[in-house]
Amino acid sequence: MQAVINCYVNDGKPRTAVKLFQALKAIFNFAIGDEIIEKSPMRLMKPPIYEEKSGCALTVEEERELVRLIGASECAPEVKNALLFLLYTGIRRSELASVKIDGEFVSVSSAKVRKGLQERTRFIPITPMLARWLPQMNVEELRTVRPDALMQAMKRLMPSHHLHELRHTFITRAQMCGVSRELVSVWAGHAADETQTTKVNTKFPREFMLQEG
Repeated sequence: MQAVINCYVNDGKPRTAVKLFQALKAIFNFAIGDEIIEKSPMRLMKPPIYEEKSGCALTVEEERELVRLIGASECAPEVKNALLFLLYTGIRRSELASVKIDGEFVSVSSAKVRKGLQERTRFIPITPMLARWLPQMNVEELRTVRPDALMQAMKRLMPSHHLHELRHTFITRAQMCGVSRELVSVWAGHAADETQTTKVNTKFPREFMLQEG
């Protein structure tokens, strides 16, 4: 098992090695608890080291360059539009399948729903940046774009960044423009806590959200 895990590390896949180590450790601990074995072989293994990268937002210059590259690329139109849509809404790639246009807002169902809770729909104002491109977008097509196709396209267009950083970029731009952290969290679908403040902030008037957008 150590040899297998070491292979992932040597192949430049430390994150996979860590996940494999954690899974094996849980399996053998369960086996001990169920009295199938007496000792876990995992106690002799050295855990791989992997530091998760948090990602960063694109600079304004990088954002402009990405938009230019998207326009000049040979990607399918729906892939181009999906990349722009992610950039100017901050939604997760897995949430594209639930996207709808609701008047002056984009509605999306949260992809991160905790067990026992109902699916939640949030509303993001159509900003001037998105409005510029929206006429050329077919929302029905956007919902069918595969996440892996978007990841591959982003990797080709801007190898130093990954797809999820489009979300970081939207959040950062909103805060740079003076939008409150609480409102940005509502748009992003963050649920960092269950405090009364968070619950109240999810009821921002639509007129105010549109103005902030």
